[in-house]
Order: sequence, then C-alpha cells, then structure tokens
Amino acid sequence: MLRSPSISALKTLFGENAPRAKALLRMRRDQLLRTPIGKARAAECYHPPSTQDIRMECLNALGEFHGVEGFETKYGECLYLNAGDTYTPTLIRFGSSYRIATWGDIAERNGAK
Repeated sequence: MLRSPSISALKTLFGENAPRAKALLRMRRDQLLRTPIGKARAAECYHPPSTQDIRMECLNALGEFHGVEGFETKYGECLYLNAGDTYTPTLIRFGSSYRIATWGDIAERNGAK
C-alpha cells in the first residue's frame, strides 16, 4: 500500500469527507470497482483503467475537484486532482506516495516533460 496523508491533513482538501477519502486511499481495486464512481469509470474505458486511475477518479468526485490530470517528469508520472490553480494545494500521486502539495512545485522540482 502506498503512503498517504493522515485524515487530519486530508481535512484541508476534503473537509468532513476526509475519513471517506482515507478509506478510498486504502481500498483494493475490487472495492473501488464496487463504488458508483469506480464502476462508471471502468464502464467508460475500452481497456481496463489502472487502479490508481479509478482511485483518483473516486477522490475527484468526493472532493468535487475539476478532474484528474497528470504529467510526466524525469522520475515518472504525476497524477493530481485539478484544484483550479497550479499553486493551490491538492492531492497528488507521485512516486511511491500520495501527498498534499501543489502540482506546480512538483513539476518545477522534478523536470516536467
């Protein structure tokens, strides 16, 4: 399981839904696919989406963000919940963890392609 922020930290993004966000971060693929958003995401894709894709879509819906976006860096893919601004803190999956940061900072430090 990948490292992820605490419920207390998730409250800054998800408010009272922070415990649900933490639960989504801990769910296995089969559990995510049983959620309404996970089921819908899998149904709309021709090829099965990755587990991280399904998880991020579920978190996007929970936090009412503006979609899941991503970019490549010299160290690998960075996925994030679009919070509307490059330097607004959001939930990011980068490397071996989920973290709260700004995607602009990640891009600057890690050489976005």
